[in-house]
Amino acid sequence: MPESEVAAGSEPSTTAIARQPRWRKRAIIAGILALAGLFAFFLVAHAGSFLIVHAPEPADVIVVLDGEWPKGVQLQREGYAPRILLDANVTRLLYGRTDAELAADFLAHNNLPMMEICPTTADSTFAEVVDVRRCLERLHASSALIVASNFDTRRALSIFRKRLPQYRWSIAASSAPYHDADQYWKHRAWAKTVLDAWEQFLWWKLADQWRSDVVLR
Repeated sequence: MPESEVAAGSEPSTTAIARQPRWRKRAIIAGILALAGLFAFFLVAHAGSFLIVHAPEPADVIVVLDGEWPKGVQLQREGYAPRILLDANVTRLLYGRTDAELAADFLAHNNLPMMEICPTTADSTFAEVVDVRRCLERLHASSALIVASNFDTRRALSIFRKRLPQYRWSIAASSAPYHDADQYWKHRAWAKTVLDAWEQFLWWKLADQWRSDVVLR
């Protein structure tokens, strides 16, 4: 058989072999994209529950953020801590009265002797830590159980542990930890809450926690 015919006869198989790496590359890329899509779907699906940390531990005092006092009272009655610090702002006005004044009226009309106000001036959790430290020093506390709204718990715990490492911290979510957390996308208000919480969490992780003044001694 002439060499030209042999070469011509072998050409299709050579072309097929040359095409195999190309198809293999496309298959690999498609697989990577599929895995990335599944990972993105998993992140979005669990974006709510990831933000929630509910791991209360016994402490010297309960620190209540965001006005979530009912959960603080429940934990105090369950024996987690003997006292409660209710954070209340002394600069922000609501109908001509500060949060601290409204909180004082609330305590005056309710039988909650184990709860006292911790005056704050900050408008963020990062800055609020300064006021909380002052209240903890006054009580000579060495450990604290934070109570915060569900989607703020992971960020709040991380901030307090980073800024005040000399204290032992734990945290409790204000309501059932995983109650509809991953169904946030069904309700506009819940979706907005989760998105806002993620924005604050990422800002803390990517910016604030690297500040030179982050640790308070």
